[in-house]
Amino acid sequence: MSTLKVDNLLLADKNKGTGRILETVSGVCNGQGISVLSGNYVLENVTAVQTLTTTHTDVAGSTISYTPPEGTKSVSYECTLVLARTSTDANPLGHFSFFIDSDEVVYARTNFGSYGHYGGILAFKWIIDCNASAADANVGSLTSWTTPKTLKMTVREYGASNEGQIHQLYYWNGATSAQFHPPVLTITAIG
Repeated sequence: MSTLKVDNLLLADKNKGTGRILETVSGVCNGQGISVLSGNYVLENVTAVQTLTTTHTDVAGSTISYTPPEGTKSVSYECTLVLARTSTDANPLGHFSFFIDSDEVVYARTNFGSYGHYGGILAFKWIIDCNASAADANVGSLTSWTTPKTLKMTVREYGASNEGQIHQLYYWNGATSAQFHPPVLTITAIG
């Protein structure tokens, strides 16, 4: 028996237990449709830079209404985006929140800044337990998940003097120009 066949057998045995990926909805937020086991999903079409304000607003590209397939034990939510300075402030600071429907996942709050830089990538990830013994909004755990739930992020700037933008890089490639950078959203159901 070749090594490759042994490796394949070991891999098959590992996949019989928990921790299997049941499906992944993933892509650049450009309005594309994705069909998976649990249904058809359309990612938001983000075509413009989003300027932060002192009020929490939805992060463009971060919202999806999702129902995991049967047998899902946890769902991984990932949103990757760029936070950049504006021409008036070199030190943007964004406050990001994550929601499951109308419930904020309090422990998922994060601050992200690009002090003295012209942009940085924020790769936000949160794991939602779908089979918890008790629901807990602080950590985003659920006792079951059989109907669509809206997952999303919101963002606000630190203060009026800390302007920032998301979905854009500044001073790209040795020039003073800006470069649009759409977000990427990935939802993974794990059995």
